Parts: sequence; structure tokens; C-alpha cells
Amino acid sequence: MARTERVLVRLTTQEKAKLQAYADKLGVSMSEIIQDWIKALPEPQKDSFTVG
Repeated sequence: MARTERVLVRLTTQEKAKLQAYADKLGVSMSEIIQDWIKALPEPQKDSFTVG
């Protein structure tokens, strides 16, 4: 599935450095680290999230 959505996240300098160091250690991009984290989240249950 093509990724077409974009999310802007503001990080402190220390948070970005931590994310970059982890991504570098694994040899992947920072985006891939975040995408993998999102994939690991549980699927939303019906009526457990409010859209609006």
C-alpha cells in the first residue's frame, strides 16, 4: 500500500538525536522506525476511537 499521508511531529533536539541514533544503529530511516512503531500498535476496536 502506498503511503500518501503525512504527519508533522515536533521533537526536541535530544528526541531527534535519540531517534536518529537508533535509526542509524539499525541502518534504517527515522520514518521507518516510526512506521514500525505504528504497525505494532493494536488495531482500534469498534467505537473505541472517536473520529471528529
